[in-house]
Amino acid sequence: MSAIGKADLPGKGSVAGSTGYDPGAYELLKTIDDPAALRALDRRGLQRLAEELRTFILESVSQTGGHLSSNLGTVELTIALHYVFNTPHDRIVWDVGHQTYPHKILTGRREAMSRIRMSGGISGFPRRSESEYDTFGTAHSSTSVSAALGMAQGAKLKGETGQQKRHVVAVIGDGAMSAGMAFEALNNAGVMDTDLLVILNDNDMSISPAVGALNRYLARLMSGR
Repeated sequence: MSAIGKADLPGKGSVAGSTGYDPGAYELLKTIDDPAALRALDRRGLQRLAEELRTFILESVSQTGGHLSSNLGTVELTIALHYVFNTPHDRIVWDVGHQTYPHKILTGRREAMSRIRMSGGISGFPRRSESEYDTFGTAHSSTSVSAALGMAQGAKLKGETGQQKRHVVAVIGDGAMSAGMAFEALNNAGVMDTDLLVILNDNDMSISPAVGALNRYLARLMSGR
């Protein structure tokens, strides 16, 4: 791959071996450069956006590589969160971070997806230096609830109310929920009287199988056995 210069910005250059997919080919998606544009859509428009976003991810990842299924699984969730909440004032913390391709695409990085996870391109995970919409750097970390709780408590201590009130959301996967840090944060959140929303993206999938007594107990609860 050639060296990256000023004219070869993330998302603007070619991908080695690429067939040259065109990000501008998506009629509705190409009009969404930030969540404010998304919030102007009606229900039918949101459904169409989800279809175009899913197709774009399929085409994009087929050229660049990356995490496919986890991001296809968060298309509607991502659209819903950015539609309901006033991001970036309201904050979303993603955990695990590799499910954020839809989030990146809807927050002004659609064209940059052609260089995701490449030298000089955008990160495959949330990165604060990359966008104001990436509120916390996460990977396979199980840190979302702790980070979001700190943000929510900070907003509370600052007295942010009314139009200035800041909502904070933690999106955590069932695999990430196996770490003790997540449960410590939930334990604290339950007694702090803080406005925090925790969304469990339970897709029954993780890189390594969930193990331990707590996993078995929760599995029995969900199965009714």
